[in-house]
Amino acid sequence: MSDTIEYNTLSESNLEAALGILNRNLEYDNTTTLNLLRHKTIEDPDFDPSMGIIAYAEGEPHGFMFAVCRDEGDKRSATIKFFAVDSEYRNRGIATEMLSRIESRARAANAGVLRVGMSRPNYLMPGVDPRYTVACAFLLRRGFKRTGEVFNMDVDLSASDWSTDEIEKRLAMDGILCRRLEPHEKNRLLEWMSSEGYSSGWQYQTLCAAEVNPPAVFVAEKNGELIAFACFDGVRPGWFGPMGTRERMRGAGIGSLTFLKCLQDMKARGYRVCEINSVGPLYFYSKVANAKVSRIFWQFEKTLESMA
Repeated sequence: MSDTIEYNTLSESNLEAALGILNRNLEYDNTTTLNLLRHKTIEDPDFDPSMGIIAYAEGEPHGFMFAVCRDEGDKRSATIKFFAVDSEYRNRGIATEMLSRIESRARAANAGVLRVGMSRPNYLMPGVDPRYTVACAFLLRRGFKRTGEVFNMDVDLSASDWSTDEIEKRLAMDGILCRRLEPHEKNRLLEWMSSEGYSSGWQYQTLCAAEVNPPAVFVAEKNGELIAFACFDGVRPGWFGPMGTRERMRGAGIGSLTFLKCLQDMKARGYRVCEINSVGPLYFYSKVANAKVSRIFWQFEKTLESMA
């Protein structure tokens, strides 16, 4: 087998080749579509083609690594969103070379750390599923350290019709109504989220959900004033979140209502499972929808030495 390896940067012209590499190797995520990959790469607000690398062996694409650099206040970080090498081309230095190039470009962009997975607000996975054992071992051998762990939960949408009749009647007595966000209300929702202190990342993901037709966002109002929201398909198809309720109005079941409205809509759209992304309130989802932990993601980080 020849050792000739060529490395090209990512563009629209080779995006389909990158998709093939991912779908051949990411067995737990191999439903990625060309449109989704484009959104996670070329359409990312911080897209830099030099940080998308495709490795060609004997003229065919067999390795892919993609990263972005983002500002974090007065600091800058880099994150590898995903990487893969075809099994028959591993142990030939392809992943090591791609990583070396990503690290070099991250340093040149003044990034102080290099992470893997959680590139808020636009990411495919919030970390590395440890079932990708070879990938985890590769990172640990090259100076990365595990810095955290997050998990997703699944809801079997066939288990219920997710009726909200009773909760809607009860909340209506207090003047609280829940409905789908109208397309022309996107700016109104984003302004409200900003005033309530929700992060720019959550705003970005919610806006992505609002761009779905019809919008995959439900809001609750009291006397015409927004008080809660919940959405899905904002990170990737079939994934729920984010959601939020005005702090002083929590505990009344408003969050349950917006969540259940999303489950109803997901089921109507043909989803069989709702995957709740990077769960915070495990008990809430377990209680309201019998959600079960389905995936674990390890988060990795490596400090980058300055080029100065």
